[in-house]
Amino acid sequence: MIQFKDDIRIRQRHRQARIHWAHFWFIVVGILIILAAFILGYFYVSLAPMRQAENRVEKLVREKTSIATVTQVSVNYRKTTTYAVLGQTTTGTQKVAIVRNNKIKTYNRSSGMTDSQLKKLITNKYKPKKLYSANISEYQGVLVWEISYKGQDNKLNYLTLDFKSGKTYRAISGM
Repeated sequence: MIQFKDDIRIRQRHRQARIHWAHFWFIVVGILIILAAFILGYFYVSLAPMRQAENRVEKLVREKTSIATVTQVSVNYRKTTTYAVLGQTTTGTQKVAIVRNNKIKTYNRSSGMTDSQLKKLITNKYKPKKLYSANISEYQGVLVWEISYKGQDNKLNYLTLDFKSGKTYRAISGM
């Protein structure tokens, strides 16, 4: 009998530990969730100044212009920070407000090319593979469209077109 108990102890000592795969996967998933939360938190905190600046510009435009509803805000960092705010007045008129150094200039959106006219012009003249963005801005005191797109050569291209006529002010190809 004693010999039998010793044999059991010997066998128990050499027995391999079982891996509980459910515990393993719970730990892996938990670590991934915590990592994702840290990454999202980092981006949220790092983009807070930009959100605050856009909210400040929206409030300024609503207070100092006839724009009641803001539909889009875009920003340009050329020599100074310039915000383009698109919106509607209470009567439904589409307006564009350009904000630079807390000075606001407003324009009627209807005085420029429509989105479909702009897209047709770019498609026919430049034949982009993919259109990345088309934003309204100000360039040398003139209201312009700033367009970025992927060309047929798979390179990034950048255009500055007149807001009303579509005339090219500047074209940068193959970036």
